[in-house]
Order: sequence, then structure tokens, then C-alpha cells
Amino acid sequence: MNKLKTVSIIILILVLVITVFVLFNYSESDNSTAEYYVENSEKDTAATNAVTAIYLNYRVYDSIFETLILLVSVSAVIHFSWRKDHE
Repeated sequence: MNKLKTVSIIILILVLVITVFVLFNYSESDNSTAEYYVENSEKDTAATNAVTAIYLNYRVYDSIFETLILLVSVSAVIHFSWRKDHE
């Protein structure tokens, strides 16, 4: 049990050190894409909410393909579980 405590403390310290390192070395990145969406979302999409404009207009194909992949995955799981039960 003592060994488990030691390993847990080492992992905790490692996670804390990595978190502090990332937080102190964080720099502002290029926000030109975000600024474009905020400034032009209403003009481009006629949506008053910027989040709605991004989700339903700019990323519509991404959302459709994510849904399609989920549907195929669920269908495959159902298919394989059905075949295993009935053989």
C-alpha cells in the first residue's frame, strides 16, 4: 500500500508540474479566424447568434458527417451483437 501511495503522489506532482508549465507558457495565439466569425457571422449567415451561425452554417457538413459516422457505428454494433446471439 505504501508503494501505491508513493506512485500516486509522484503522478500527482507530475500532473501539477505539467499544468503549471502549460499555464505559464501559454501565449496568445492568432485570433484572426475567431475575429472573422464574430465580425461577419451575422452578415454571412443572417443568424443573430454567432454560436448558431458557426454550428448550423459554417460547420453543417462536419455535423452531418459526425452524425453519419455515429449511425454507421451503432448499426455495426447492433449487427455484430445480433449475429453473435443467433449463431
